[in-house]
Amino acid sequence: MSLNDIGQSIIAFYEPTLELLSLWAWGLPIFVTVLAVMFILSQKRQEPLTLRSLFSAAFPKEQYDHDSSRVDIGNGIVLLAIGFPLVGVMAISGVAIADNVAAYLTSEFGARNPMINSVWLLVTIQFLVYFLSEDFVGYWVHRWCHTNAFLWHLHKPHHTAETLTPWTLFRQHPIEFFGLNVIPAVCGGAFTGLVLYATGTTIHPGTVAAVSTMAYVAFFALDVFSHVHMPISYGWLNRIILAPVMHNLHHSMETQHWDKNNAVKLTLWDWMFGTLYLPQKGETWRWGCNEEEYGPANPHKTLRGFYIDPFVTFWKHLREGKSPNL
Repeated sequence: MSLNDIGQSIIAFYEPTLELLSLWAWGLPIFVTVLAVMFILSQKRQEPLTLRSLFSAAFPKEQYDHDSSRVDIGNGIVLLAIGFPLVGVMAISGVAIADNVAAYLTSEFGARNPMINSVWLLVTIQFLVYFLSEDFVGYWVHRWCHTNAFLWHLHKPHHTAETLTPWTLFRQHPIEFFGLNVIPAVCGGAFTGLVLYATGTTIHPGTVAAVSTMAYVAFFALDVFSHVHMPISYGWLNRIILAPVMHNLHHSMETQHWDKNNAVKLTLWDWMFGTLYLPQKGETWRWGCNEEEYGPANPHKTLRGFYIDPFVTFWKHLREGKSPNL
């Protein structure tokens, strides 16, 4: 393989991530500024709205100039350099898995007559099946990260965040990052394959485009939105769609909020399975994991601690004969 071939392969590997970053470069400041305007207006401020007050609301210094935020940014760079390109491949493979599952079932049990002839209906159903099944599995994987001993040790660094910015979305241990993204994509693809076989259809090219669009829109508009510091509510829609205030509360260190609002995109699953917590009017909380690991005692104030501590504490608890969840 020539150096030119290697260079082209590297460019192809990073192209989806670079496209995502280019969209963020234009969209994220505008997006957060809109949030700031919404938040300022919702607070019924008495002083006039100025560019300075708007910038301070959108990018408060105490949120960004903090050890917690610096870890978020550092780990985010690592994930953007290595994790996102690999996970992007797996997300697209989810669609391929659907096609392969349907083809396997057809070869084993015979072809079925198509039940859907409308292209628009076909794309809509395939998109919704993939989206809902992927998000449903994502909810349960996230919930298990809070209830399974080993998974909690990998997920815990995400909850030692003491500030919230869009970079906090990247506050995921690299091992956890792959699991949280790959498992739902694979399961979503497999379930979609079952539906393809049951309806006698094949994956439509429009579904691939729809899934790609969904990956960006859902990731940007929900995941990034849910990690901003402003507790913006969607009102009654909080029971269905993940609003910033709902995930704000998920990061709360107050014991009554632990393990609540595990939604990735749709809080519908929390509502259905008893983990929904709707904040009361005027209710406040602090961001962090617990009282013992807060502030100076936070074990994840550096990238080194962020990466190594989960394995150190897990092994320590096993040697001491304690529950790994302690």
